[in-house]
Amino acid sequence: MTNQPQTKPKARPVYRLCFSAKNGTDGNGQAQLHYPVEIGAAFERKDPTKGLVAKFHIIPTDFKDGALFLIPADRDRCDEPDLLGEIADAEVGQ
Repeated sequence: MTNQPQTKPKARPVYRLCFSAKNGTDGNGQAQLHYPVEIGAAFERKDPTKGLVAKFHIIPTDFKDGALFLIPADRDRCDEPDLLGEIADAEVGQ
């Protein structure tokens, strides 16, 4: 029997990082957003009291003119026709 190093299982993300750029304003002056695009993921640290680690795959150039959303990673994207459904009340640009 050979001694092979045991590989540690890859950490699974806790949240998916999604970004929606501003798309103008509606008739009431409220900001409208584009459909969210996944730009990275957030992972737990060994000590969960120290927060999360965010890993970005894409960094939007218009980051200040939009909203960043944390979507639970255990959800199936195919079952969600509109990611903005639950976060319609989010304030943009703050």
